[in-house]
Amino acid sequence: MHSLCLENEYIKTQEQLDAYIQLIKESPILAIDTEFMRRRTLYPELALIQVFDGKHLALIDPCCELDLTQFWNILKDTSILKVLHSPSEDLEVFMKHGDCIPAPLFDTQFAMTLLGFGNSVGFAMMVNKLLCQEIDKSESRTNWLQRPLTQKQLDYAAGDVIFLLPCFEIVKKLIDEKEWLDIVLSESALMAKKRQYQIPDENLYLEIKNAWQLNSSDLGVLKKLAIWRREKAKMKNLALGFILKEHNMIEIAKYKPNSLTALRKLPGIEAMEVNKSGKEILACISDAGSLLPEQNPEKIIRLVDFPSYKNEVKLLKQKIDGIAKLNDIPIEALSSKKQINQLISWSWKYEKDQKKNKLIPDLLSCWRYKLLKGKIKEWE
Repeated sequence: MHSLCLENEYIKTQEQLDAYIQLIKESPILAIDTEFMRRRTLYPELALIQVFDGKHLALIDPCCELDLTQFWNILKDTSILKVLHSPSEDLEVFMKHGDCIPAPLFDTQFAMTLLGFGNSVGFAMMVNKLLCQEIDKSESRTNWLQRPLTQKQLDYAAGDVIFLLPCFEIVKKLIDEKEWLDIVLSESALMAKKRQYQIPDENLYLEIKNAWQLNSSDLGVLKKLAIWRREKAKMKNLALGFILKEHNMIEIAKYKPNSLTALRKLPGIEAMEVNKSGKEILACISDAGSLLPEQNPEKIIRLVDFPSYKNEVKLLKQKIDGIAKLNDIPIEALSSKKQINQLISWSWKYEKDQKKNKLIPDLLSCWRYKLLKGKIKEWE
């Protein structure tokens, strides 16, 4: 078993990084993790990259103006297996800062679910279950952008990959015994694909909580606001909620204020939102007001409002559960309630041309579809 006493290199210069890349570029497997901050920003702020190949461990400091091109190339090198635990947010880091997605990718969290250890097993829990070790998580909420980093922070960060590799070795052995490696790699690739997907502008309003409460005219305003909010968030690199909160978008769409004074009087609207974006919000309302009635979105029908919804969910779940048992796969690995709803929405709510701009439901793609194909024909 690897020890936390293993020497690690804190890389702060280009010379160090270039030398480390030479050491690991032929490694068949890399354990990788990142530390980042996301306080008010739309995009994660990368603070540290941890890499371990079983012999050489490095903590790469991206705050030191390093050229990381060679490292990003390693992430894209298909001859090297990249191991991460629950890498959804790490993938966003790699996309934003390296314009890349690691491939092939092995997500140890999903592998744990597949092996029956439970859904969404955290890193510390995995280490405890597989290595009988307790991890000190006191540094997990630390400020990773502060400099200099403390020795305690560096030790904590190193532990994330030192423990990840032996956990992977145990999990990989069990996965290979079941001949499920293709499933893990396929699921990890699907996660990466979903992270790369950006909801088209015209569908953004559908993601706003409680949008179903609005009528067609209200939705016309909400659609304009949703598009404007994302564009401004990208431009300012601010989290969406710091541009305009969702519940306030609903209120604005309902009442359609026509002046800054009227906007300020809406319940829940914060002065900061009006001061920074009031004129732009009013412009969205005005633009929506110039639309013809038929140009506004149709009123949203929730799945639960379809008369046969509950019965169809029950039937679909029974079929999927039977297939999971037949293949000795935990039900939670094969499908979740969210994935079932995704499939039903796809079938009931969208015409053929609308489906072109949407992600194919998980249950109709990759490894899941191989198991389900032909068995849920009415949903394909």
